[in-house]
Amino acid sequence: MLLSLLLVLLHQAEKDLVRELHASRALALQLFDGLSRSPTSPDPHQFDGLRHLRISRVGEALPATTAEDVPRWLVSWLQPAVDERFPPLTLSFNDGSQWHITPDPHDELGEIWESVQLLLLVFAAALAVSLLAIHWALGRGQRAYQQLLGGLHDVAAGRFSTRLAASQQPELNQLAERFNAMTGALQQAEQRNQNLTERLLSVQEDERTQLAHALHDDLGQYLTGIRAQTFMLQHSRSASPEQIEQLSQQLLASCDGLQQGFRGLVRDLHPVVLQRLGLEQALAQLTEQWQVQHGIDCRLLLTTDLPELAPDARAHLYRLVQEALNNVARHARATQVQIWLGCVGDQLVVRIEDDGCGLEQGSVWGIGMHSMHERARCLGAVLQLRSAEQSGLILELSIPWRQAA
Repeated sequence: MLLSLLLVLLHQAEKDLVRELHASRALALQLFDGLSRSPTSPDPHQFDGLRHLRISRVGEALPATTAEDVPRWLVSWLQPAVDERFPPLTLSFNDGSQWHITPDPHDELGEIWESVQLLLLVFAAALAVSLLAIHWALGRGQRAYQQLLGGLHDVAAGRFSTRLAASQQPELNQLAERFNAMTGALQQAEQRNQNLTERLLSVQEDERTQLAHALHDDLGQYLTGIRAQTFMLQHSRSASPEQIEQLSQQLLASCDGLQQGFRGLVRDLHPVVLQRLGLEQALAQLTEQWQVQHGIDCRLLLTTDLPELAPDARAHLYRLVQEALNNVARHARATQVQIWLGCVGDQLVVRIEDDGCGLEQGSVWGIGMHSMHERARCLGAVLQLRSAEQSGLILELSIPWRQAA
C-alpha cells in the first residue's frame, strides 16, 4: 500500500510540478513582453519574485541552485519531465541585451519531498500501531493458548477437574465451554468407571462367596452324607436287606443331588451346553430352566435356522440373553417374556420383550446393563432399549452375523 500511494503521489507531483513551471514561465513571458516596450534595459532584481525560474543576462554567471535536502532518486524521477517540457529560452531586448530563462524546480522538489516524508511518517506510525496491536492480540492469544495447553496437560495427567476460566472474547469463551464440557464428561466417565470397578469387585467377591457357599453348604453336605452312608454300608453286615436297600437308595439320592448341584454350578460358571448342543438348543434349555426357576412364562421364537457364529460370538449372545432374563426377574415384575431371533438380510436380529414395569426415566445402569452393552459392542452391534406399546421394555440389537462368524 505504501508503494502504491508513493507512486500515486509522485505521479501527481510530476503533474503539479509541470503545472507550476508552466504558470511561472507564462508569467515571465508576460513580464518580458511588458519590459520590451521600455527603452531601458530591465533590472535583474525585477525578476526576484518569480518562482521556479532563473532569469539572467547572457554571459552572466549565476551560482547553481540545487535542492540539497531532496534525495537524488526523487530528482532523477522528476527531472526528465522538466528537461523535456521546459527547455531554456533566450529573449532579446531593443537595447541589444539577451536574457536566459531556465527552469529551477528546487523549491517545488522540496515541497514534494516534504509530502513524501509526511507519507512515510504516517505509514511508519501506522506500522508501529499495527505491530503493537498485533503484539497485544497475539499476547492475548498466547495466554489463551498457554491456558489451554496447561489444561490439556492436566487432562493428560488424569486431573479431569481442570476447568478453563471465562474470558471477554466470544471465541475463547466457546473454546473454554467446549473444553470444560469435555473435562466434565471425562470426570463423569471416570467416576462411573470407578463406581463400576467397585461394583465389579463387589460382584466378584459375591460370586466367590456364593461359590464357596455352594461348595461348602450344598456339595459339601452331599459329600458328607455320601461318606456317612458309605461308612454305614461298610458296617452293616448284620443289617437286614431292607436296611441295606434303604441305605443304597439314600446313597443314590445323595449322588443324584451332588450331580445336579455340580451341573448347576458348572452351568453358572460356563455354558458348556453351547459347545455340545449349539446356540439354539442352549437358548431353549436356558429359557426352560429360567421359566421353571422364576415361574414367569418365557417363549423362545426362532424364525429360521440361526447362522453359524464364532464361539466367542455365541458365548456373548448367550450371556446377553441370560443377563436380560436375570434383569427381568430382578426388576421388571413381568408375567411374560418373549425372545425372538431371526435373520434379516445379513443381520441377526435379537429382540427380548417383557410386559413388566419398563425402564424408569433417569434410572442409573447397573452392572448387568453395562455388561449387555459391552457384549453387544463385542458383537458389532448397538443395544437399543425402548418402551413397549402397552407396558414393559423391548431390548433389541442387530448383529452383522457375517462379521461375527
